[in-house]
Amino acid sequence: MTGVVLAVLLGTAAMVALLAVVFTLSATRRSEPGLGARPPAPRAAAVPNGGVAPPPRPGAVDGSWNAMILGGGVIGAMGGTLNATFGRFDLVGGSLSFTRDGASGADWTAPCGHLRVHQLGLVVAKGDVELNGPMGQVRATVSRERVNRITRNSFKDVREQGYAREFVHVLLLNGAFHG
Repeated sequence: MTGVVLAVLLGTAAMVALLAVVFTLSATRRSEPGLGARPPAPRAAAVPNGGVAPPPRPGAVDGSWNAMILGGGVIGAMGGTLNATFGRFDLVGGSLSFTRDGASGADWTAPCGHLRVHQLGLVVAKGDVELNGPMGQVRATVSRERVNRITRNSFKDVREQGYAREFVHVLLLNGAFHG
């Protein structure tokens, strides 16, 4: 009988240790270098009188985030990847652009001053945001990490909520409107 109890205790301890390792590895950030907010690059754009463009407004930053534009219909409304478009958001000089994976140029570019942005509620367990502007209404998942295309990762979804907060904050700093 003591052998059975000992085996159960050892099995339980091994399972707890395994779960701790899996949790630790899943919960750590695997952010891609170069993604996220960063100070604006110096701009030496020429202006008509031969001078240079004024510096960016205080607090404005540039940045890049991986993105999944959610498709329409029921699958898109539930956050499914079946009809989603994957790519990257780039914020440079107060304008946000989206470029599909493999495309040579941006699908669209919009000045932040023409955008309304908000993070979708706390009920959504991912980094989902909604943008409204000249490109129409866009629901997207933003991340500093590679956006999962097939599998789900609940720990990563929680990290992506932080990436979405950062993304919304940076757009607001660059002149977007909350809403």
